[in-house]
Amino acid sequence: MRRLLTAAGLLLTGLAAQQDAVEVLVEDYCISCHGEGEVSGGLDLTTPARGKVAKLWRWSRIRERVRAFEMPPAHAGGMTVEERRQVTGFVDRLLEREVPSLPARSEPVTVRRLSRYQWRNSVFDLFGVDQDVDQFPADDLGYGFDSIGEALTFSTLHLEKYLAAANSVAAEVFHGEDPDAPTRKKFAGGGMRLISERGVTFGSGALFFTNATIEQDFQAPREGVYRLRILASAQQAGDEPAHMLPALDGAPLEVIAVPDADPREFAVEVRLAAGDHKVAVSFINDFYDPECPDRSRRDRNLNLEAVTIEGPVDPRVIPAQVGWLHEALNVVVEDDAARLRSLVTAALPRIWRRAADPAEVERLVRAGARRVQAGEGVLEAQRFLLTAALTSPNFLFRTERRRREAAIQDYELATRLSYFLWASAPDEALLRRAGAGDLRRPEAVIEEVDRMLSDERADRLATDFAGQWLELRSIATTHLDPDRFPFDDTLRRSLARETELLFSAVLREQRDVRELIDADFTYLDARLADHYGLQHQGAVDEFVRTPLRGAARVRGGILGHGSVLSVTSNPTRTSPVKRGKWILDNLLGQSPPPPPPGNDSFGDEAAIDGSATLREQMAAHRERSECAVCHVRMDALGLSMERFDAVGRYRATDSAGLIDASSELPDGSALAGLADLKQVIAADPAFVRTVAHKLFVYAVGRDLRPLDRLRLDHAVAALLESGEVTLRDLILLIVRDPAFR
Repeated sequence: MRRLLTAAGLLLTGLAAQQDAVEVLVEDYCISCHGEGEVSGGLDLTTPARGKVAKLWRWSRIRERVRAFEMPPAHAGGMTVEERRQVTGFVDRLLEREVPSLPARSEPVTVRRLSRYQWRNSVFDLFGVDQDVDQFPADDLGYGFDSIGEALTFSTLHLEKYLAAANSVAAEVFHGEDPDAPTRKKFAGGGMRLISERGVTFGSGALFFTNATIEQDFQAPREGVYRLRILASAQQAGDEPAHMLPALDGAPLEVIAVPDADPREFAVEVRLAAGDHKVAVSFINDFYDPECPDRSRRDRNLNLEAVTIEGPVDPRVIPAQVGWLHEALNVVVEDDAARLRSLVTAALPRIWRRAADPAEVERLVRAGARRVQAGEGVLEAQRFLLTAALTSPNFLFRTERRRREAAIQDYELATRLSYFLWASAPDEALLRRAGAGDLRRPEAVIEEVDRMLSDERADRLATDFAGQWLELRSIATTHLDPDRFPFDDTLRRSLARETELLFSAVLREQRDVRELIDADFTYLDARLADHYGLQHQGAVDEFVRTPLRGAARVRGGILGHGSVLSVTSNPTRTSPVKRGKWILDNLLGQSPPPPPPGNDSFGDEAAIDGSATLREQMAAHRERSECAVCHVRMDALGLSMERFDAVGRYRATDSAGLIDASSELPDGSALAGLADLKQVIAADPAFVRTVAHKLFVYAVGRDLRPLDRLRLDHAVAALLESGEVTLRDLILLIVRDPAFR
């Protein structure tokens, strides 16, 4: 047998005593299914593994399956717990000895287009413009993330949307507003909409011969102060002048007296939000006295000639993010061409995330100059140049100009850091260090990581990375039976926010990453506190950090969050299978294979009316040999969460009576409920390894290759030996790895 295993490349030199014992175990339990004509799971132990990496990777896979009690299947009997420890212990020592000598190389990454969220963040951080990206085509996912080059597509529809969005951003940045000469939109009274029959419009004006209202739709380009100018006159009668009442969006402003027969302009200022609005003017004090001796004062009427919307009339607030561009444009220049050159020279390095070649600068300057020569103003030329920069592949794609196996250049490393930690473009400080070649020093990279993690933009690790890793984005599209479960948009947002805030706290407070699984606090707003049956102190919409004590302690950690519990449920009930699979996929990195055809659901789904019935169906499901290998463990994990319904509310009973949340793992460990489950997962090194794997995929933009996995797992094992492991520790592992550099 030793000859067979050695020829297969399974055993390496040394560790002889352990090797002998493992040989016997492999022959007794493995070869019958993974050799001798059988190749279950694509693993043939009698086929040589080519190269040291392939050999170690094979052993690593065997260790994972044996440790998880997947192979040999625990339900089939056979290998004891102690024998499993022999195999896994041998592989641990083998990898500990051999992995450090593996080559420090990595494979290149497919060119990546910015995801729509990265595009939005980049534009906001560069210009302070918050652009809606829901119009963009949805990004495809690869390995659970939308930043994977080989999964991201590009189409003509993408280009159309990018061009429209870039035009919008350019119009915001180069707005052309002058408070001393504001934009005016004039509407003739005769062209406005009369909303009652008690008036008449004629020519350019509108005559109100009795109380009536006229209105007009308009659009405010931004939030700000607008001036409403009304040109009106009146035929007087009675003992008071004619009164008109302007209104905006149905809200009355102030009554205006119109005492003159000759047209006169009246002005009112009001603050408006950006977007569509409706202005209306009403005649409100009609008077008619046919017996009045003065025939000219028998009838009071209002004549409205025009309404002008003027503004914004307040100075536009310049976002702090775009200060760099205004500084560059405020320099004294000789002519229009020099002004355009100043724009291009300042903008390209920031937008394209690297130094711009002189030829690139000249090409854009000439293009802008041609627009001016054709009769356009400098403002339009500036908008054109900014649109061109934002629709260039140099902005839309993260290109890395390097040879295979060579280290990426400084600007590319800066870009990888910024999109990893901020999901956005590098800032000026990071680009400055890249331009100086300082990022080649490992100490400089660590300094930048710490600086960037202390910035508020690092909260995007919670919304972007954790939002995808933990599938929080799925909450928006999770559909549950409204007759059984309250699940409106307000609750959806609160559930997701609770989990994001926990992740941010673990990151910023340098807490052990395992507190994501078991924490003694959570974050609640009033709606979520009521949903969980907990107390809330603070404003209704304020998320308050809330200690968890006693029975509420089980809520601590993501497995007690309604966000996770809802996305792992079926529309009408909980799903222990989904929950167990979610844990294996996202927390333990042990994704089960797809179910055999015809075994992906229960035979009588409609008959499941409670947890007891569900447990019986699952037990029957596990009796099938083709299902038991995965479901023995998966079902045990999911059943321990059964005291929480499909929207995360605690329940002790259901229609079948008292809920049984007990289960047993393949290694014989008993779980009495969620509290036990959290302890098991937090104590499993696979959880910390999985967090590292997810961070790697998100940061590097591709799946782990065997060499990456061996190297990263070895580094995580060293961290675990030192005690606490923080998210910062894992982030530093990633940025130091050859694959990232």
